[in-house]
Amino acid sequence: MRAIAEFAMRGRAYATAISMVAAALPLLGWLSTVIVALVCLRSGVAAGSLIFLWTLLPVGVAFYFVGDPSPMIALVGTFMMAMLLRQTLSWELVLIASVVFSAAGALIFEFSAAGILDRFVQFYIDYLAQVDASVVIDPVQARKLLMGFFAVGQAFSMVVMLMIARWCQSTLYNLGGFRKEFHQLRLSPAVSGSIVLAMAVCYMFGDQLGRWLPLLTVPLVFASIGLAHWLMANRELSKNWVVGFYGSLTLLFQIVYPVLASLALMDSWFDIRNRIETIQKD
Repeated sequence: MRAIAEFAMRGRAYATAISMVAAALPLLGWLSTVIVALVCLRSGVAAGSLIFLWTLLPVGVAFYFVGDPSPMIALVGTFMMAMLLRQTLSWELVLIASVVFSAAGALIFEFSAAGILDRFVQFYIDYLAQVDASVVIDPVQARKLLMGFFAVGQAFSMVVMLMIARWCQSTLYNLGGFRKEFHQLRLSPAVSGSIVLAMAVCYMFGDQLGRWLPLLTVPLVFASIGLAHWLMANRELSKNWVVGFYGSLTLLFQIVYPVLASLALMDSWFDIRNRIETIQKD
């Protein structure tokens, strides 16, 4: 990835070519989004906008023929988050923005790709019927549930692609910069409190807003992952611990995910890093 990023940053023509080619190839759309974000972070909004507009051409053509707007949603959302990060240097604001952009993207997908969504809904209903014939789910509820999952997936993908772009920028121009940013990622009490309040509102109005409940946990989980990386670095643990951490997150997702969300709230309110550093100094 470093070699590709270095090649793209040789000039505007190189970045445009890589981004457009990647956007036109299956399974490589994420690479074009990373290149656009990288150019924006390093060279500024104007340069990034130019690469972004050229990349929109193959993405738009694919949307016209396939009817799936999700690559375009990811590209636009990640680019806007890159602009926000360049202007504010705040990952906290970026994570909040990811929730907003993903929710908007889910609504756009719901109205612009109704046929694709209907097929997913039917597949989901048929799958549940095969697993347990006694389970009966309303298509409307299934539609809302899948849109919630779509929003969470979009949020995670946009944040991860932006982090890859930031890592590339750090590797090329500011070695260790992204590592420092990620290790210090922490939500302020005001933001975490607002997230908890929003989650309570979504829970109370489950029929209308329940679909957004999982999406609100995304900032908490990323903040907690940043804390986990800081803890492992602070204890000078080997990379095997990092592998084990992500392995447990993948294999024990339903257990680890709520633990991470809770840990982020604790860190927001009690500043775990500061407390550990104080104890170590004493």
